Amino acid sequence: MAKRQTRRSISVKGLTYQRLKNFCEVQGLSVSGYLEDIIAAKLDAANVPVPEKVEARAKSKASEPEEIISQHFTF
Repeated sequence: MAKRQTRRSISVKGLTYQRLKNFCEVQGLSVSGYLEDIIAAKLDAANVPVPEKVEARAKSKASEPEEIISQHFTF
């Protein structure tokens, strides 16, 4: 496994995901592998250059105190 996780997330509609998942299962493909192949082909066709490195995600602001908001629960 890589030393640093470089995966990112994207969102799709539930219906689109289910269609994709069903198709990949029938074809014996992984969803992520199938999508990576399609996206890479589209980017190559558009002559989008491949970056030499992937920028790290911005660090979260966990060191800054969060505002406490009053919560009320009804059961």
